[in-house]
Amino acid sequence: MGPFMARDTAQLASPPAATTTSEPVAPHAPRLRLAPGRAERGVMNGGWWPRSRDTAAELTGLLTALAVPPDVAARVTIDFNDWDDIPLRVTVLGRDVRVGWLAHLDHMVALTCGSAAPTLLLVIPPETTPASGEDALARCAAQIGDTVPEEILASCDVLTGSP
Repeated sequence: MGPFMARDTAQLASPPAATTTSEPVAPHAPRLRLAPGRAERGVMNGGWWPRSRDTAAELTGLLTALAVPPDVAARVTIDFNDWDDIPLRVTVLGRDVRVGWLAHLDHMVALTCGSAAPTLLLVIPPETTPASGEDALARCAAQIGDTVPEEILASCDVLTGSP
């Protein structure tokens, strides 16, 4: 998968409550589910289902929802193949956050705050059907161990365009 491993994410503010299908979601709130607790989980810490491939807009919404502390250096690394027009930085609550990319990050986004290990989220393609997207979000938050992103996406009938 790459050099990132999910570990303690204590540098992040308290994660937002998991969104469920029975609760309405604000139009611009990110569709995000984080695994409960902060224990080492394996491959990922949760899932994120952006509404578009607009990197700047989607990352700004995600980082705002995750409440990245303003006094901690933050960086986001994304899978180049999942996005359009990747900026070098995005502005979140008045501060710049660096954006890096890798060509094959297995449909993941990695958020690093200070010296803490990255928070890893599976990125569900925006064009995914509602049923498959909700299923993939739920599985991302529930899977513990060595399940890889492609396995979760395939098990939810999510097409990624990857071989």
